[in-house]
Formats: sequence, C-alpha cells, structure tokens
Amino acid sequence: MKFLKIALSIIVVIALIVVLGSFFLPKNSRVERSVMVATTDTAAYAYVLDFSKFNEWSPWYEMEPTAQTEVSGPQGEVGATYSWVGKEVGTGSFEVVKLDPYQSIDQKLTFLTPFEATAQNNFTFNQQADSVKVTWIYDGENKGIMDKWMGLMMDGMIGKDYQKGLNKLKANLEKK
Repeated sequence: MKFLKIALSIIVVIALIVVLGSFFLPKNSRVERSVMVATTDTAAYAYVLDFSKFNEWSPWYEMEPTAQTEVSGPQGEVGATYSWVGKEVGTGSFEVVKLDPYQSIDQKLTFLTPFEATAQNNFTFNQQADSVKVTWIYDGENKGIMDKWMGLMMDGMIGKDYQKGLNKLKANLEKK
C-alpha cells in the first residue's frame, strides 16, 4: 500500500511539472539554417520555387526515395504544392502562400501523419556580392501542452535536415 501511495505521488508530481511547466515554454518554435551559394538570387530563388526539383536536394527524399511525391497547382506561383506519403517521412505537404520575387518564398507546411500540425516553411535569398545567402526557416506555433514540449526539440529534430538539404542545394546550384 505504501508503494502505491509513493508511485501515485510521483505520477502526480510529474503530471504537475508537465502541465505547469508548459505555461513557461515558448509559444512558437523556430528553426533556421543558412548557406552561402556561389550563384545569383535569381537562380537560387527559381531552383527552390520549382517543386519538380525538390527531390534533387530534399533531405527527406534521400531518407526515403520510395516515398510517393506529387507536384500540383500552378508551378512557380502562389498555390503550387508538393505533397508526400511515406512510411519514414509520414504524410504532408508544402503550399506556396506568398512570393516576393528573388527575396522570399513563404509556404504553409502541413503534416498529417505521424501527427497533425501546420507551420510556416520559408526561404529567404540575400545577394551578397557574387554569392547569395539562402536561409530556410521553420516557424511553428506551439498550441497545446505537448506542442510546447515538442517545440523544445524541433531544432534537434529538423535542424540537421535543413542544413543537409541546404548543403545539397548549394552543391547542385554550384554545378550549373
């Protein structure tokens, strides 16, 4: 009986820490990675905007090349989409929601599996002499208790993937 009381007390304390601690956690998650590419902002912008080329530099396509991917909508314009379904990479999509030619591409990122979530997935292009700084940004809102705790791990979960993708993007663009 004493063991049950101790075990129950520990569970209650852990639950209180999780719930109350979430009130002090950030309401947003942000992951940002950049790379300098020896090309123009025009070339980098066009390459990133072309969803038919995404599999060439996507860190997730490399992880699961058998995933089903689909490009649809008006390519190179607001409304263009790239969606995927896979065992390893789950199910989701990117949709272009705003364009500032040669400066930025704003996308809505939607995950359906293994969990449901939406976030902003953005790219910025900053010409610096004969190179362009390409920045890939994830911005997500942490709505619930679990979202807030997951938000603490987002950089560790996707930061290395973003950098890997940018490094591959750099290599592909500098080959051209």
